[in-house]
Amino acid sequence: MKMTSLISNISLQWDLWIGPYRAFFPTNKEDLRDCIRLIKEAGTLDGLEGAHPESSAGAQLAACQDTRSGAIIASLRMADAAQEQSIPGKSEQYHLYLFDAQRLEKLAVFFQFAIHPAHEKSQAAPLLLSHCFIEVLKAGGQAVLMSCDPGHYSIYKRLGMRPIGPLGKTTEGLFRIPMIFLPDQEYLSLINSPILPLLRGVNFEPYHAICQWYYQLVRENSELQTAATYYPENQEDFEGHHAITEGLSEKGREAFLKNAMVIRCREGEVLITENDGGKTFGFVRKGLVKVVIGAKTVVLLGEGDIFGEIAYILQSKRTAEVVAASPDTEVVLFSESAFVRLESEADRAIVWRNLARVLAQRLVLTNKLLS
Repeated sequence: MKMTSLISNISLQWDLWIGPYRAFFPTNKEDLRDCIRLIKEAGTLDGLEGAHPESSAGAQLAACQDTRSGAIIASLRMADAAQEQSIPGKSEQYHLYLFDAQRLEKLAVFFQFAIHPAHEKSQAAPLLLSHCFIEVLKAGGQAVLMSCDPGHYSIYKRLGMRPIGPLGKTTEGLFRIPMIFLPDQEYLSLINSPILPLLRGVNFEPYHAICQWYYQLVRENSELQTAATYYPENQEDFEGHHAITEGLSEKGREAFLKNAMVIRCREGEVLITENDGGKTFGFVRKGLVKVVIGAKTVVLLGEGDIFGEIAYILQSKRTAEVVAASPDTEVVLFSESAFVRLESEADRAIVWRNLARVLAQRLVLTNKLLS
């Protein structure tokens, strides 16, 4: 029986515009050349590419253009997951072995994602990834898989992607996290994903089964749990402290952040120890950290995610330790004096409200895993 190609069913005629950015499927030689150059400059031609050039066969290039300059500023390739499975090393890279043949035919793989450094905080990456995701759904697909490096983890997670495997190293020594992008309406709404407004009119019922499959996977593998971070409407306004400081007055935000401590650390360094007094909490500014209980990773945190807030609020001892999980990790820690510096009672109430929202999001996710 001949296998249907999901990617070949994608309509290449539709563009998606948001502000000055345009996501599209390039066809002319100049745009294709610029995409390849960007991919090479970004170094996203993984080690398997040279040994297996057939991995690009049947793949579709997608691009994002800055319409003000006409330059291609982001690019990626799309391929059928079933096709990628036949290439040595790809099954492990994307954890394709988790899916049966029938489900695999409904999955696409996005790879060689590249974005110009000057546009990493812009709408370019969310626009490109959202456009491609929507086109996969329109073509009959149910989910998208990607292999994420720590530097792009916050971009992927902000859109609504989640791990299907733990952080690991490739044979070349590169850190990678296999991730999945699901049309999970409740989760996308919970984190305020920028893709959700683009899915207006979509019937989410056909995707219920694969979403439930994912929650079962997380129940069986606690290290796949992620923190819930509420992201702002405007990607360009995002700062890692946003979940804590949103709504503060300008004076209050300045005072609160002024007393924060930035810690730069390497992979494996312990940031918070178990049974610590719980006098501080913080957020990830750069890279990844993991929450470890009994030598087992239970949550992987990325840019913007908060940690240590429960023990801080309850003034109790820590029940876990927090460890840097990637090179060049940066975290920001707050102590009790950060609240003392807030002169306004309204600002203090806002910080407590923001922490309560983080806890509420976490409760919703926990309930999903227990249901």
